[in-house]
This record gives sequence, structure tokens and C-alpha cells, in this order.
Amino acid sequence: MSQTFRFGIIGPGKIANKFCESLQTLSPKAQIYAVASRDANKAKEFALKFDVPVAYSAYHDLALDPRVDVVYIATPHPFHFEQTMLCLNHGKAVLCEKPLTISFSQTSRLVQLAREKKVFLMEAMWSRFIPALVKMKELIDEGKIGKIKFIQADFGFLAPPDLNLRTFNKSLGGGAQLDVGVYPMFLALWLLGKPEYIRAFAGMASTGADENTAALFGFKNGAVASIYSSFVADSTKEAVILGTKGSITVQAAWHKATAFILRKDNEQPVWYDFPYPSNGLQFQADEVMQCLREGKTESPKLPLDMSLLMAETADEIKRQIGVEYEGEDT
Repeated sequence: MSQTFRFGIIGPGKIANKFCESLQTLSPKAQIYAVASRDANKAKEFALKFDVPVAYSAYHDLALDPRVDVVYIATPHPFHFEQTMLCLNHGKAVLCEKPLTISFSQTSRLVQLAREKKVFLMEAMWSRFIPALVKMKELIDEGKIGKIKFIQADFGFLAPPDLNLRTFNKSLGGGAQLDVGVYPMFLALWLLGKPEYIRAFAGMASTGADENTAALFGFKNGAVASIYSSFVADSTKEAVILGTKGSITVQAAWHKATAFILRKDNEQPVWYDFPYPSNGLQFQADEVMQCLREGKTESPKLPLDMSLLMAETADEIKRQIGVEYEGEDT
């Protein structure tokens, strides 16, 4: 594979724009080579904006292009399963936006296919690779705050009150838990592993999508995590991790943090500062390229088992709050 990795983009929307802005910080290691959209005009506009050589009006054409090394899937999550299947079946490495799919069933099938075909697949849980959060995890693993006893994390914002928008539209995967609840859920699972029990609660929009969701996780070691997501309340977007020897507070917005504070009894707080260029999406792309250079088919830092755990946990939250999406059992 060439030293420069050629990325193909499926779905030239808002998140794809941010991803390509960040990918430019990795030049010449990374090149935005192709874009595909069912709307040919959108593909051409995106190609002009980011100087992309090739624009396709069919996803299949991008998946067939032998010059594409990695496909970044940035469509709404109900479409991730079909599009990731397409790319994996054509031997394309895939970085797919989170959530990887809308259900554990779909995620299991993608993981099985990727492993059978030995093709790289990673969920774009970009917070895992943000430098401040990487350092935070290192300090926790070193025992700086002792054993974790409690985690609190949230991600809520005020969405426009239009029930036709994607946020509230179930056919487009609308719902707070799948859309933004994935962030605090990931943090709890990353730091504490699989919950022993889950208790979830939600307020519902008239569309049947959850607009305001909270969940409490209990773990075998006695730790507890509280997570919250919302489209109808602008939350603090901070994360707090309490341990037996101290605590860590990650500054807002914690999921893309540039700083955090370590506090310990009878000691001065320590401030850790990790500024970075662009919007932070480039770190996950860098991980993908590093894995491909080393011939890996999944990231050891964000393995597919983590995606399975996230999908399983999200399914249980959805079950408890009464949210179901068409095609979940695909």
C-alpha cells in the first residue's frame, strides 16, 4: 500500500466536512481522493471544496475504485450497516461513524464479516484518540486516583424544535441515546468495562424517538456510572471520574477535551493541557493509517469487541426506554 493513504468519503454532510478539514492536517500521509453521494451535485460541490479528484454518484462505484485505500462512512447511522457491508465485501478498509450500526445484531454481522475477510474495520469513536483523554486514561491506569467508584458524563444540546429533522426522525436514526448518548456511554464502558446492571429512563418525542435519556450503570467491582444525553437541554458536557485516591474533571466539551484537572486529597490540583490543531477528528484517522501500515485488521486501542459492547449496551438502554428502529434485526 502506498505511503499516502487515499480516503474515500461516503456521505458528504456536516461530519464529513469536519473530518476532511481535520484530515488536511495529516497531509501528505492522507489524501481525500474520492467522494460519493446519491446526489451527484452534492458530491461535486464537496469535491470542489476539498479539491477531491473523483466524485461519484453511486456508493458502489467508490467501493470498486482500486485507488481508494480507506472508506470513511459519514451517513446517518441507519445506513451504516448496508454501506459498511458493501465496502467490506469489496475489500475496503472502513472507518465508520458512530454508532457503527443501530443494533447489536447488525454490529455482530459487520464484525463477523470483517474478521472473516480480514479487512480493517473501526468505529469512528474519535474521543478515544483525543490526546487529553489518552493521557487521562494513562493516569487512571497508573492508579493516580485509585479505584474508580463513580463516573458522571453528559452530552446534551438544544436541537431546533422541528420534529422533521434528523434528530427526531426515527427513519434517520433519530434519538438522543444513539446520536449523542454514545459518547458518555463509551466513556463509562472504556473505563469500567461491561456493566452488571443497567437502569435507563427517557422522555419521548411525539415521533417515538427519545429526546432526553439517562442511564445508570452498576459494575461488578461496585463502581457506578451515570450518563445523560438530550436534544432538549443544553448540558454542561463535563465528565467527572471519582476514585478512592482522587478525581479527574474533564473540561467541557469533554468528548473533545483539550484539558483536564487531577485532584488528590491534601495536594494542589494539577492541570493537564493538550491543545491540538483543527477539530480533533484527525487522531482517529491517524490510528487507522498506523494499523494499516502494520497490517492490522482492527485497532488494538479501539477493538471491535468494544463496538460489540457498545451496541449491546445501547440495545439494552433502548429496550428499557421502549425505542426500536426498523431493520434492527437485519
